[in-house]
Amino acid sequence: MTGRFEALIWTDCREGQGLRGTPGLQFQARSAGADRNAEAVVQRNLLYEPPPRWMGQRRPVSDYPASFAHVWDGLLATAAGVYLGRESVGGREGNQLTHAIVTDDPAAYGLVRPAQMFGAPFWTAEPARTTQCPALLPGWHPGSFGAAEAQTFVRGAPDGDELLGALLSTLRPPSGQLGRRVLFVAREAAEVMRWITAVTLLIPQREALRIGFKVFTLNPAFAPHRILAVHPDWGGAEATLDNDQGYAVFDLVRHDWSRVTHTRAARQWTELFLAEDPMDVVDAVEVAAASGLDDDGGTTVALAAILGRRPPPEKAAGLVGWLRQGPPQLVRRYGSGIVDLLVAASSQWPVEVLRSLDEVSRATTSWHRAAQVRLALIEAELREATVAGVVRPERAPPLSGEWTPAEHERLLAAIIREMRLAEPPMFETLLRLCGRFGLRPPLADLQPGLDRFVLDWADNPDHAYQVASWACAEEIQRLLRHELGERLAHEPDRAYDLGDSWWDVLLREPMRLDEPLDAAVVEAALRHLPARQQLDLVEQCLRTALAATRPVAMVNRTASVIWTHRAVSRAEAHLLAHLLPRDTPLDSRVFALLHQEVIDYRSKREYIDAALVVIAHGLWVPQVDTLHAITGHRALAYVFDQLADPTFDGSALLRALDDVSPHLAWAQMPDLCEAITRAPVVAVALTVLTHVHVQQLTEPCSRKLCGELMNNSNPAHVALAFVLLNIGSQSAVMASMIQPGVRADLDRQVRTVVSRCSEKRFREITTHIDGLGPMWSALWKTFARSHRRGLVRRLRQRRRG
Repeated sequence: MTGRFEALIWTDCREGQGLRGTPGLQFQARSAGADRNAEAVVQRNLLYEPPPRWMGQRRPVSDYPASFAHVWDGLLATAAGVYLGRESVGGREGNQLTHAIVTDDPAAYGLVRPAQMFGAPFWTAEPARTTQCPALLPGWHPGSFGAAEAQTFVRGAPDGDELLGALLSTLRPPSGQLGRRVLFVAREAAEVMRWITAVTLLIPQREALRIGFKVFTLNPAFAPHRILAVHPDWGGAEATLDNDQGYAVFDLVRHDWSRVTHTRAARQWTELFLAEDPMDVVDAVEVAAASGLDDDGGTTVALAAILGRRPPPEKAAGLVGWLRQGPPQLVRRYGSGIVDLLVAASSQWPVEVLRSLDEVSRATTSWHRAAQVRLALIEAELREATVAGVVRPERAPPLSGEWTPAEHERLLAAIIREMRLAEPPMFETLLRLCGRFGLRPPLADLQPGLDRFVLDWADNPDHAYQVASWACAEEIQRLLRHELGERLAHEPDRAYDLGDSWWDVLLREPMRLDEPLDAAVVEAALRHLPARQQLDLVEQCLRTALAATRPVAMVNRTASVIWTHRAVSRAEAHLLAHLLPRDTPLDSRVFALLHQEVIDYRSKREYIDAALVVIAHGLWVPQVDTLHAITGHRALAYVFDQLADPTFDGSALLRALDDVSPHLAWAQMPDLCEAITRAPVVAVALTVLTHVHVQQLTEPCSRKLCGELMNNSNPAHVALAFVLLNIGSQSAVMASMIQPGVRADLDRQVRTVVSRCSEKRFREITTHIDGLGPMWSALWKTFARSHRRGLVRRLRQRRRG
């Protein structure tokens, strides 16, 4: 669609005829929108140049060739000129007329190259009637020499392809090189304009608008245009083929031109222009320019989009990349055709190209095209899988449609054929391929490959198969379960090893522990899973048992499997109490290991708590020794609580100590020693240590205090150490329990602390001992009086000094 131009006419005027009002050469008329800037551009670049030699010879007007020129000089301007002969006033030669059109909008040219305007019907060779001439309105038409005519002209010219290639190589040199200016030598403007038209048709239109030309000029050195033409008979032009002065000279009179190295792009576009529909080639030139790619990439896109040319394999990835990231308007217009072109030759492309094409087609084309691309991709990945054993791990996004029966059959036929004959490793690879594309081949059609695979898998549990990525994973795992179940039925003693080998593969929901294989798997899983997941698995198994037809028997069977080799934990006990009705005892064998844990003097508190929960809920009827052990452990727990309490209950503490057997106290010796030495009140520690069941801890507590006092002088530690040193006054048995060496170390540390500690620290120790009663206070005062005297003496001497 062509647009509006302002117009100007330059010629010789009589007085009052032109815009200046005076006689002479000047702008005779202009359209309403033309301004002084437009006049300057035209006058500087586009005016007809009459040859002085011919004017001196008074050659007839008909001998003078027409002129045609174009420039981009802030504005775009194109002009046609003719020689008129004598001036309107006087008789001098040199009158001429130049009709110019001017715009600041490149879109006004539409897709027309300026050279195509030569011979257009809107040019005038006569002055306007007034000083105002009409503008060139939208809808104008260029001359009659278009793409088809240019193709015919170049084909018919001797060495036309070489000349056109040389022109294009000069005007569009390789990237980073400066192109030479072009100088034509010719007698007729029409011939030059045909070559300029032909070459600029192979240059993107917006780029062609910036290529100025002038046909003819008297002195090329003073003309700014990229393309110039001189007349051989006018003189003044010094550049020739023999002395080109930096120009690329094209002598149309002698049909010879300067040596020019053809670029690959110029040769390619020239060959296309002469061999294909010229209008298609011109469109391809525009698409290549608008593609946003470099010359080579843009040409690939254009040839595929316009001429349907299939790219070579090494350029297919770039073409698919353009479909993803190219200008949206162009991709919408040409994308579907390019996809069809690529799909038609899908077997030629690398699989990565097809993956990218699959992504593009899902986003930009119809279901039919996307389905064809997906089919091509699956076939390519099948070839890759069978040759290299490679399958991408991620799932292919689903297509937004349904396969036709024919397409579905084509999808599966080749894969089924391969899987039937595949050895186990390849069979697993093809399972992942089917999973990647959401394909579910009928298992009955996969024999004998499927049987070979299941048997091999059952023989090799160490195969690290990615089961979650398979197609038909549940059905194939069911076949594996059946095979392993048969083996377990023949060799029940293998349950432990089989469970250890398969638990992470065969663990599922729901697990029915009345089935030997499930029982072996759950037992193994409970040995390997983290605690939180163990509890989840136990809950799932119990809930499955409760939902069975005979829940009581099923719950007992499930519980016996879960707790055959492990004691009930605290969390599991609470879960049992939550899920099972109250006062419904389980088989006592379920709690056999919990019983062993409870009667063990070193038992963890967790198992005591677990036993209390299940007993209270009526799930376990324990033996007498179990209850006795629980009583002892609970009493010991109370002792620990009292040792940490500054406001302890002495009577209750003594009652609890009566229930703690010496064996239990000795088994828990490290924790008891820690609690005694950390007791915030020395009185509670003394109460515990002097109890008959716990007296045996006097020695280890003394050793621990020795270690503590080496690093600090905690008042409670010092007070307790003093008590242990003097406890013989109350109990000769306890006094004898402390080793002489330990007693000596403890005595030395207490004396050192008392003789050196500050008054504040001394008062803190005294407070702890006073809490034990008058007898201990008296012993402490006597001890302190003898060991603090040296300190008092030193302090007095320091004050006197």
